[in-house]
Formats: sequence, structure tokens, C-alpha cells
Amino acid sequence: MTYTLTEQLSKQQLAGLVFKEVFRTATDKPGFFHINLGSDSSSKALRSLMVILKNELSLLSLAHFNKSLAYHWLVRFDQQVNTPFHIDNAGDQSFLMLGYEPSEIASELSLADFHRYAKADLKASENYLNTFEPVFKANESQLAPFTTTLNSFKKDSYNLVIINNSHPRSPETLGVFHKAHIKNSDLQKSRIVNSMLINMVDESFENITEPSETNFIDTSIISK
Repeated sequence: MTYTLTEQLSKQQLAGLVFKEVFRTATDKPGFFHINLGSDSSSKALRSLMVILKNELSLLSLAHFNKSLAYHWLVRFDQQVNTPFHIDNAGDQSFLMLGYEPSEIASELSLADFHRYAKADLKASENYLNTFEPVFKANESQLAPFTTTLNSFKKDSYNLVIINNSHPRSPETLGVFHKAHIKNSDLQKSRIVNSMLINMVDESFENITEPSETNFIDTSIISK
């Protein structure tokens, strides 16, 4: 689902929309949510929204699953690398936010529902999920019927995609693969992505390496 950010929704209402589509327990929801912030936003405003949504989603997660959300990482990087379909290495129940800054580098982000893929072959379904690998190594054409590609990012706009990154070891929240494809790499230009990976944890969990939200919002550092 793609949503164009306006002033009509409060941050709590926006988080509610995201939670409904992303924190899914069945495959009738997509497992991802795309927010178009337009061209009038800023790098700092994008990261600020990511932090606000994380905290609002944590409250919703606590209410629905009796679990809160804790940071796995907060990073900002310049990336022009194609990736295969994969989930990131995190907790069994995890969620990824990717905040894209304006760029002249054309790219696509694709999401593939590996739970629907597994269900399509009922004989192989249980075995596939039990032997699941975080990187999809088979022919990607097999995922085509279960894939959505977001290729509508305008070069002057800010975009945020929230993805269910959960591993099938946890049947409670159902994850999806994601994959980046760079259409016209140019190392003289930048393609900056702000990345937030969060784990669903017990309420008693204490994150002794909790990264600073303020540092993330205010940062000018770009990792390569």
C-alpha cells in the first residue's frame, strides 16, 4: 500500500495504518507499507518520522502482542548495490524501515511474500518454511506471482517503506522478502538510505546497547 503523507492524519493514525498492513498475522495483508513524503520534506524530518513511527508502533505492538519494539540498528548509508530477495539478520520477529532521500539514481524496491509462495505448493509448504534460508537462492521467477515492485520513487521526493522482516521460525508475524535493484548506477552521485531495524521483544527486555534516537535524527554521517 502507498500513502501520500498529508496533514490530515495524526502520527497515531498513520501508525495505525502501518500496523494494520505490516504487523500481519495472515497473508491477506501485504506485510509492507510505502509512505511518500513528497519533495517538501527533509532528511532530518524523514528520520524524525521513522523514530516517531517506531515508538507509536511499539505501543500498538504492546497492546496487540504484549511485546514492545527495540532497536537492532539505526544507520544511514550511501548504497548503489543490487541485492537478492532476502530478509535482514535480526530477531525472529523484526521490522525494517527504509527511508529514501531524493536521488538521481533510479532504483526499484521489490517485496516478495514467501508465505504465499510456500502456500502455493502445499506439499512443499511445511518443508520450505522449516528449512527457510534468509536469502532466496532459487530462480527468482518462482516468486514473481507473489512480488510487488515499488518503482514510483520520484527523484526529488522522500520515501519511507516499512517492511515485516520476520523469520518463519515465529508464526505470529509473517515476514516478506525485500530486494533492491539499481537501474543506473553512478558512483559520482549519491543514493542515501536511512535504515532502522527493530525487534519485537518481551516487555521486560532491556536493550543495553540502545542506539541514540537523537543522534540518528541529527546525524550528518553517511556510511559507505
